[in-house]
Amino acid sequence: TAAQNLAPQVQAMFVVGGRNSANTNRLVEICREAGVPTYHIETSAEIDPETVKGMDCVGLTAGASTPQWIIDEVRDQLEQL
Repeated sequence: TAAQNLAPQVQAMFVVGGRNSANTNRLVEICREAGVPTYHIETSAEIDPETVKGMDCVGLTAGASTPQWIIDEVRDQLEQL
């Protein structure tokens, strides 16, 4: 529900989690259904700076089993861009 509510308020969504995670893949679907560009990544190394160029506000969500340190790393990387 949180991802569904956040997605329409941002210019893009980043969903962090395993490619084979049903939970994470469902979050990707939910965000895309909201009509916002959505990027499924597993680590901060997958963030393409060009993707967020010119954006003021992006959203971040993660699958249930995604370790907090990975989420924090992605958040920090996005904030630097």
